[in-house]
Amino acid sequence: MQDHELNPDALEIINDVRAAEKSGEKIPMYKMNHIQARQSYLAMRSALSPAAPNVFKIIEMEIPVNGQNIKARYYRGINNSEEASLPVTVFFHGGGWVIGDLDTHDVVCRQLSNQGKFDVISIDYRMGPEFRFPTAINDAITSISWINNNSLKLPIDTSKIAVCGDSAGGNIATVCCLNSKINSGPLISFQALIYPSTHMGTNYPSKDRYDGYILSNKLMSWFEEKYIDKNLLSDWRAAPMLFEDLSNLPESLIIVAGCDPLKDEGIAYGEELKKAGNKSETIIFDGQIHGFLTMGARIKDTKKLINLLSDRLNKALS
Repeated sequence: MQDHELNPDALEIINDVRAAEKSGEKIPMYKMNHIQARQSYLAMRSALSPAAPNVFKIIEMEIPVNGQNIKARYYRGINNSEEASLPVTVFFHGGGWVIGDLDTHDVVCRQLSNQGKFDVISIDYRMGPEFRFPTAINDAITSISWINNNSLKLPIDTSKIAVCGDSAGGNIATVCCLNSKINSGPLISFQALIYPSTHMGTNYPSKDRYDGYILSNKLMSWFEEKYIDKNLLSDWRAAPMLFEDLSNLPESLIIVAGCDPLKDEGIAYGEELKKAGNKSETIIFDGQIHGFLTMGARIKDTKKLINLLSDRLNKALS
């Protein structure tokens, strides 16, 4: 283990998890079924997130996808007026394409909408094992088109759409950008990728170096088993690093945690974007762990991350 590299706030959480697992109070997620894991993840997010701030407006919505509806949640921040037509950031939650939902990332979406001069729409895409790859990707792509069409007449400016996501949600966000490039729209102005999965099925050095800091090799294998068939791991929608032409993509902000198994592939994707001629900024939060976006009750760097995201999104969408 690389405990000496950890930020003190992060180390405290890691030690709490270790103690809970040693005592039997907490079972590792990869030993649960997916329903138990979802409940455990929601409970953990609730314990680690600060209190949910008030926002100006929340609308629970449903997006039609191939004859079914998926849930979505619209946020207008407390500092924005009801009448203003605002840009929109479409948010995709993390959780390995198996766990997570609108509630696990509700606080984050509230914070972003309150600090942003934009609205936030969070997408409850369908997940494995009930809905395997590429269902989550297709749901996300359909959601972007639905938001762009704005059939509900939301007070949004659809010429200014950003995407944002953490971990698996970061994978989904960047795949949506690639899809928009392939299909010449809808226009996506900016992508904010928070410790994204960009090269599934590979073994970058950080996966072993930081194995067990919230995310572990066993847990990543558990996610992959429930989400995708092994023969599809080379599909660029699972591993956007493999897309043949990464040029002409939206400006990007890539956030990586310094002690995260996904650190190396996040950095590598940012480098590939720049090599292809895109404007891309990669920022490393030294000593931080996977998932710290939703740990604001315990980790001080989370507030810095929310501020950074809000600032970059405001600038890109202004």
